[in-house]
Amino acid sequence: MPDRLIDLALVYGPGVAVCAIAWLARQIYRSARHHLRRANQQVEAALTAPVPAAADNQPGTDTDLLNTITAAWNADTRKETP
Repeated sequence: MPDRLIDLALVYGPGVAVCAIAWLARQIYRSARHHLRRANQQVEAALTAPVPAAADNQPGTDTDLLNTITAAWNADTRKETP
């Protein structure tokens, strides 16, 4: 009886192992595709989502201050006397 089991394992074992490896590779491939598809959907959703307006206390929203800084930056500060 043990010889028969060894013969069965040697004859059918490699085929079963190849099938198991193929099944496992397919499951890994499907899982990777699923995760990549979900990541792509999240990226697309993030890219198409509207950007909320900044609150008034956020930097860059005070136009008077921005105009004052721009005027000071572009002001001609060289005063030459003739």
